Amino acid sequence: MTKSIKSIIALSSVLVVLGGGAVCWKVFMDNEPEEVSSFESSESSGGTELIHKNPDDINKIEITNTSGSFNLLRLKKSEESGDFGRTLYTIEGYEDLLLDTSILWTLSNNMGDVRSNTIVAEDCTDSDTEKYGFDEPVTAVLHYDSGETVKFYIGDVSPLSENTYFMLDGDNTVYTVATSLLNNYRLQKNDFVSKIVFEEPPEDNYPIVNSINIKRDDIDYDILIEYDEKSDDDNYNGGTSAAHIMTQPIFSYLSVERSIKVTNGLFGLTADDFYAVHPDENDIAEAGLKSPFCTVEFKCNDNNNYTLYMSEPFTDDDALKYHYVMLEGNKIIYKISTESAVWGTVQPVDFASKTVFGSNVWDIEKLIVSGKNSDVITFECEGSSKENMKVQKNNEDFEYERFRLFYSFLLDTPGEEFALDRTVPDKEPSAVVNVTDRYLEKTYTVEFYDDTALRSLIVIDGECRYICSKSYVDTLLENIERIDTGEEYIRTWK
Repeated sequence: MTKSIKSIIALSSVLVVLGGGAVCWKVFMDNEPEEVSSFESSESSGGTELIHKNPDDINKIEITNTSGSFNLLRLKKSEESGDFGRTLYTIEGYEDLLLDTSILWTLSNNMGDVRSNTIVAEDCTDSDTEKYGFDEPVTAVLHYDSGETVKFYIGDVSPLSENTYFMLDGDNTVYTVATSLLNNYRLQKNDFVSKIVFEEPPEDNYPIVNSINIKRDDIDYDILIEYDEKSDDDNYNGGTSAAHIMTQPIFSYLSVERSIKVTNGLFGLTADDFYAVHPDENDIAEAGLKSPFCTVEFKCNDNNNYTLYMSEPFTDDDALKYHYVMLEGNKIIYKISTESAVWGTVQPVDFASKTVFGSNVWDIEKLIVSGKNSDVITFECEGSSKENMKVQKNNEDFEYERFRLFYSFLLDTPGEEFALDRTVPDKEPSAVVNVTDRYLEKTYTVEFYDDTALRSLIVIDGECRYICSKSYVDTLLENIERIDTGEEYIRTWK
């Protein structure tokens, strides 16, 4: 035992003898902060239980802290709840919001573990307790099913950060209690609101997004993405493996990796912060959502539709880009990064695959190809795999592998840019490829037109779709010539 501790014990004995019961008895002295840490650490094991009640019987908690006052209300006791067996709570006035129930639960559940790590001071007056932060404490009142209440006060964090000063109403004793049990009482009520904008559905109940329509002020067209019903067929290998296609402003298959946030990013969408909870008209206007910069409409196969309203992107003080976002029917304005709320900045080129030929080689029933300096060549195909595929060229047997190699070159057609707002040239195309797909049960035509000295225009079924390198079209014309010569096809064009 240190000399200073012995002195304290001796001093306390003298005070008792002298009738010092009215004096605040302190375990440590103000000018010995190092001894404070030493003593608290030595007494921190075990501890006396301070609240002798079942936390699941708490039906209401009144909390007052630096942010104001709010009440927790119990919704379901643990035995009635399916939420991991936790007692469920809400915040009075926030019943219509998605709250973080796991954090709310700690406010009641932690009360079953409140123990005194140390007795810091006894028989204290108000002036004595100010030094521990009880002049402006966090105040909480626990209401139990029995009708009983327990009121307590939370002061400052002690010199040992794992401990916090604590007092029970009606008891002039200052204790230390584990900080981790009390910290959440310092939160403001908005801190309990979930930052999840839209909860991700369980895997076995995941809806299909039938369509996503993006309307934005910075582009003069809508971006419309639709579910491709062909993707339900496990035997279909055409297009790409993405389940959606873009139909406006131009038709395009989608890149699986680059489109997933656009098509399914609503599910599990999470905010970085809140702009306003229960916003009024002024909040909505100030956040730029009265006339939103971007509106995103989701239509799902479970007959549920959702609409996101988004502000123009802005840069915060940390040079990070965000939108203010509001989900229709949800009474919160969120602050969400542009990386998460991709619809406000994404361009078609960011998520489209720009695949020109979407047919699998085994699904081709007929392929007709012609170049400006060559005759028309017609391939007719039978079979559905490498093992049984038979090909004829202009009514004569043709080697399947050579046909496959030519078509693989077509699959490499580089749709480098979208040809938006372009018109079909009033001239003959440089090359034409006509494909009949037995699986899709349709025929489509791809035409290549000279555009500039270095660029060519790709037109599909009379619609300008892509811009590609003219060198590719020149190589295509050479490969069309080589179909009959038997020469090896050229695979590179740059």
